Amino acid sequence: MKPSLFVLAMLVLLGAAVFCAQRWGHEAGLAACAAQVQEVEGLLRRQNQALNAMREEGARRSARVGQAMASAQAGQAEAQAAAARILALHPEGDACRAAEALIASEMP
Repeated sequence: MKPSLFVLAMLVLLGAAVFCAQRWGHEAGLAACAAQVQEVEGLLRRQNQALNAMREEGARRSARVGQAMASAQAGQAEAQAAAARILALHPEGDACRAAEALIASEMP
């Protein structure tokens, strides 16, 4: 028994419809995937910018801490030198009198 021409035409149309649906579905899937990739790239770019900003802030803070440490060490050295000068003026005793003498000797 031969299928009628109508049945063959319907099968060809059905095959074409299935082919087109698969192709459109594939293209839609590719477009959705590309959109997700762009979204993830944007997110990664923003995260990278945030990390760079944090690194820069960390470097600035580290530099400020280094300056504060250097200043504190210089102050400590000055204090030790002043204490040595006080003791050199009056090695036998009273630190208050020695400090007064040092201040008086350094005043114009």
